[in-house]
Amino acid sequence: MNNFIKVVDEDGKEFEVEVIDIFNVDGYDDKDYILYTRNREIDENNIEVFVSIIKKDGENYSLENIEDDTEWETVQRAMDEMGDV
Repeated sequence: MNNFIKVVDEDGKEFEVEVIDIFNVDGYDDKDYILYTRNREIDENNIEVFVSIIKKDGENYSLENIEDDTEWETVQRAMDEMGDV
């Protein structure tokens, strides 16, 4: 079963993404993170995967970049604990 949502990026551009997982990270309890893909192939065995902060406003979702280095390292550790993507 595929789980797609429409999101708006920081530039206001709307697009559809496939949700791999939505998760929380210890120490950043006020934020939700989304692991997603736009199904673009990197090579014949891999697709491009992204992680962002996701916010829901009514029926709309928006994505924000993770800009803090400490937060990014914490999110990476959480993804490592989830297993290989």
